[in-house]
Amino acid sequence: MNAAAALDAVVLDVGGTLVRLDYEWISLMLAGLGVPATAAELRVAEIRGRLAYDAAAAPPAAPAGAAQAVGTLPAIRAYWVGLLEAAGCPPDRLEDAVRRLDDRQRSDHFLWARPMEGARETLDRLAAMALRLGCVSNSDGRAEAHLERFGLREGLEFVIDSAKVGVEKPDPRIFEMALRRLGVQPGRALYVGDLRSVDEHGSRLAGMRFVLLDPDGSYARGGTANITGIDRLPEYVAEHFTTPPGRAPRG
Repeated sequence: MNAAAALDAVVLDVGGTLVRLDYEWISLMLAGLGVPATAAELRVAEIRGRLAYDAAAAPPAAPAGAAQAVGTLPAIRAYWVGLLEAAGCPPDRLEDAVRRLDDRQRSDHFLWARPMEGARETLDRLAAMALRLGCVSNSDGRAEAHLERFGLREGLEFVIDSAKVGVEKPDPRIFEMALRRLGVQPGRALYVGDLRSVDEHGSRLAGMRFVLLDPDGSYARGGTANITGIDRLPEYVAEHFTTPPGRAPRG
């Protein structure tokens, strides 16, 4: 039996990982357009959105290890269209629905506007395992505000927001920023995210380990390590890694 790999730090995505889409609001918005879709149905449809995002964001073929710039706006639109179509939104109401989603995201209300179930407890359990914690997010400058609003900022050493540092996933440089702040080797850090094209691709380019949030196992491909939800992360870490011995809490 192979010895478990050593792990010193966990770096997490924000939207879709610690903070989730407001499926309840989206359900109400669609009902106003005459499209019935429950919050539970939208959670299932969201996987189609991820697949559409990945297809739109996929970089062209490049030499191994070469970073590729990925434009986010076409991929985000593809994400919304994929989700909405999977939820049963007809073509004649699609553009109106996408516009309403974009307007909501730009407002003070956000669209990733609910704490992911189990996120706070997971962060606390990881901290109790003596793991260092941080966040790397493709965002619009409000990632830290998201976390503070929902009581998820405590315990994180930093939040790296792509809009503030001028680099976005999957560029490995944004992950390398996190590794430098942590002072750990890439192979001793785990990145946790929900999008293969940016989270998995970028973190692997940076040499990090990776685990994908995949609620029903239908999104992961090619042996990608995955868990059904953020609440399963502590068990995944305990099963696959050795963690540091306990240490006194940081002030």
